[in-house]
Amino acid sequence: MILGGRQPARAVDDFRRRGGAPAGLSGLVVLDRDDHPEDPREESPTARLLEPGLELFIWSLRHIESYLLVPAAIRRIAPHAPDDRTLLAWIDRHEATDSRGGAAPRRRAGPHAKRMLGAGGALGESLGVELRAGEIAKAMRRDELHDDVHDLFARIAALRGVAMRPPASAVAASPDGGSLLD
Repeated sequence: MILGGRQPARAVDDFRRRGGAPAGLSGLVVLDRDDHPEDPREESPTARLLEPGLELFIWSLRHIESYLLVPAAIRRIAPHAPDDRTLLAWIDRHEATDSRGGAAPRRRAGPHAKRMLGAGGALGESLGVELRAGEIAKAMRRDELHDDVHDLFARIAALRGVAMRPPASAVAASPDGGSLLD
């Protein structure tokens, strides 16, 4: 459920309304890092607001949209887009300037991907095409997903009691003991 606004108290209230841990429920609160200095490897002040049965996951990058700044995936939905190096240079340049074109302080959390990819976003305007986050996400390949995304999927699976399996091997044994590529 999307509760928005980096307000984990909303998640706690929703969890309680559904019965919470006494009802056998568990939940995962996923938050953008935004400009907060919290280190997800340490207990954050936000984590102390939660209650038994709720876990916290804070993206290491600034916004969930930050994980979509993958040039190859962007090019798959905007084929006329420039090559990977040019797109990465544009993202770096955009991150290093503020909305008025002046120098912006480097933020530890990374580029403001929401401004780049959202409606009327700077990257879409630069490419002359509307970039939709969902389309970029669908165009991404498993190997392009950031480690944070894989970690989140693993935490969700663990909460649901599902064992994560690695992808099937591309190499199979041949009858004579050698290997065959699938």
